[in-house]
Amino acid sequence: MHPRVVSHRRVTERGDGIELLFGAAQDLARQKGKLTTGIQACPLHSGLERGLFKLRSTRNTLIVALPIQEVREMLYQRRKLACQVIESAGIEINAANPPNLERQKVRVQTLDVRALAWAIGHGKRVPYYRKRRWAALEAVLLLLCGVVPGLIYLSWQANRRRQYRHELAELVKRWRAAGQPEPTASFYRLYGHQHQ
Repeated sequence: MHPRVVSHRRVTERGDGIELLFGAAQDLARQKGKLTTGIQACPLHSGLERGLFKLRSTRNTLIVALPIQEVREMLYQRRKLACQVIESAGIEINAANPPNLERQKVRVQTLDVRALAWAIGHGKRVPYYRKRRWAALEAVLLLLCGVVPGLIYLSWQANRRRQYRHELAELVKRWRAAGQPEPTASFYRLYGHQHQ
């Protein structure tokens, strides 16, 4: 596996970058169990402080302080998700393309793709579904070892897919309730530079 090359060149405005980090920090906090249902982080009170990204409530109460490196790693995962979404839609983001080309292509995609692009670009919560490269082979091997392990594995995979579809449907509802906005311009700049 090749080491990931990290460019320190800024490809978004500072405000857009903080918004993207806010979304990544929320995802990380949820994974760590620090941001549960009913607890809402406020983007106005949250931000970078001395190597930490601090999530605060609407009352400016500290929810959690996360190491910025971990937040950046989560942002990297969100970038990978964005690239998967865009590539699965048959769109090749290229910094040399005319500014509105990708935007026009995203506008005609399915509601799922448009909602995901909006959520990632605006730092909103996004559902994750990591495709397992060897899932079919694993299922066959487990079925050969015994019917019960194979069926348990297939059931687990089906539950993961069902949960992801449910979370995606909820995201589409939130996107529609927000007025079906488009991703920010920084979305295209950020993910257009992902592979450079």
